[in-house]
Amino acid sequence: MKYLFKILVLFFTLACSPEDSITPSPIEMELSTAIKKWSDSKINSYSYTLTVSCYCIDTEPNDIKVVNNKIKKVNGKSVTEDDLKNIYWNVKSFDEIFEIIAEKLNDNPFFYTIKFDQSLGYPIDIYFDMDEMIADEEIGYYVTNFKIE
Repeated sequence: MKYLFKILVLFFTLACSPEDSITPSPIEMELSTAIKKWSDSKINSYSYTLTVSCYCIDTEPNDIKVVNNKIKKVNGKSVTEDDLKNIYWNVKSFDEIFEIIAEKLNDNPFFYTIKFDQSLGYPIDIYFDMDEMIADEEIGYYVTNFKIE
């Protein structure tokens, strides 16, 4: 969770340019509010199912268990950092999904939808189509079955 503040600062820094106004956009405010809710909840051990939707291999839903803010199990199997990088490329923690959202928004997507849990702020429905003229680069992240452990 200590990285959430850094993500938020990075997001607002990258989003601003000299011609931009100081007022954040509605989606920036929504993201900021969601990050604050999630951070304020102080939940560091939880489980959820993450489905990634894209034109890529291995996009089956994954059951993820996070302990002390680190992904420890995927589909009931203990995983290492190397496993997460090499085998489970599509498994993301909530902090990583917040970071992806900020990065994608800074890249000025053609279309996107972003929904957060109203009470705790974690991301539940994220979809980006970065370029209208490019097929198959769309990506979505869908969170279900969230449980505090």
